[in-house]
Amino acid sequence: MMYKGLWKLITKYADNGHAVSIFLPVLIVLWTLAGIAAGLIVCSVTGADMMTALADLICAGGYAGLILGLFGGCFYLYRLGV
Repeated sequence: MMYKGLWKLITKYADNGHAVSIFLPVLIVLWTLAGIAAGLIVCSVTGADMMTALADLICAGGYAGLILGLFGGCFYLYRLGV
């Protein structure tokens, strides 16, 4: 659902060739921020020290961006036939 909505929004303003160049980086950034935010929420709920967990949070956010953003976006575009 999120991929479809973002794709429709981007293709509204750009053609398919340029939309791919916008779509994938935006997905990576959004999933990275979502992963970091989820980690911050977990740290605040568990009472963990944010400064000691900062490297782990950024690493987890990076993996979320890479796996869910890049690979998920590529699979979505592959299904679309772009």
